[in-house]
Amino acid sequence: MQTTSLGIANYCVKCNANCRYCLLASRHQTSGVDYTRAKVFFERIFEEAKTKLPDIRCYFYIGYCMDTPELQDFIGFSRKTGSPGGNFLQMNGFAERSKEETEKLIRGIKDAGVQMIDLTFYGTESYHDRFAGRKGDFRILLSMLRAAVQAELEVNVSLPLIRENKDQTDELIQFLKAQGASRFYAFLPHSKGRGRSIMDQRLVKQEFDSLSDEVKASFTKTETRTEAEWLEKRAFPEFKNRDLILVLNPQEMSRFEKMSCEEILGYLENLDDRFLQAMPSAGALAERYGDPENQQLFRFRDLLLKWQQQYIDEAKGAIYDMHDESHHFSVHL
Repeated sequence: MQTTSLGIANYCVKCNANCRYCLLASRHQTSGVDYTRAKVFFERIFEEAKTKLPDIRCYFYIGYCMDTPELQDFIGFSRKTGSPGGNFLQMNGFAERSKEETEKLIRGIKDAGVQMIDLTFYGTESYHDRFAGRKGDFRILLSMLRAAVQAELEVNVSLPLIRENKDQTDELIQFLKAQGASRFYAFLPHSKGRGRSIMDQRLVKQEFDSLSDEVKASFTKTETRTEAEWLEKRAFPEFKNRDLILVLNPQEMSRFEKMSCEEILGYLENLDDRFLQAMPSAGALAERYGDPENQQLFRFRDLLLKWQQQYIDEAKGAIYDMHDESHHFSVHL
């Protein structure tokens, strides 16, 4: 497995929402370290990597939310280091603001160099608020959308598709279009974090086929099949590259600060190598857990994740879960 990038994640900002499928399973608290401390740490890693790991892309991001007094500094730092936050921000989970405060926030983001923001809508207003875990969340996002349209800042509207909201999507799109939205991205939610709790909400092929042409046109172009179709095909995609992410936490931070960029990379590669060695092949997992009758739709990486999660559960803690985005994890590409 070839390592192509090294990310440093610092979950130092509380998210004000409590979404049912949060990949990080955030719970209105932080788990990272002081923002400045993390920034200083990453800057050293970034500079070391320029000469010692020239083929590895290094980047930095924060969570669980972008609603922090350090946002302007984070954007500038991200631009300096080529990290995603210099151009793109996911904006869910912000605290409620007045219209004027929201417009000021959006103008500041654009002036700092951000080219696009993402807002995730789960359905029409009452459903969205229940899914997001707080009353008024839909209204907060709508205020951001209007302010971004006014500021001529591009907005990507993400639309997770599940059984509960599939019949709301057309109405939602038409409503958001009337507010100025023009870019939509529909997708099937991941099964990480609390996403595992809504596995029964994954669309089946018949349900997807019944969606409107407009919704289908906005759907991710990644190859998607039913579990039954993947099992029938048998030619499973192979992952050759990986993105490794070190998640900062107070318990281990002092140790990380004493490690070089090469030692950090080696530490994460060792974790992932052990995971891959302990995990059976995709074919073996398919034989063990595959359901040839299942009509639910999956990208292959999400189907493989489902099978791997079943194997990890059976191992009862004997395998370090490299899918856990709340701790050090890997993304295979």
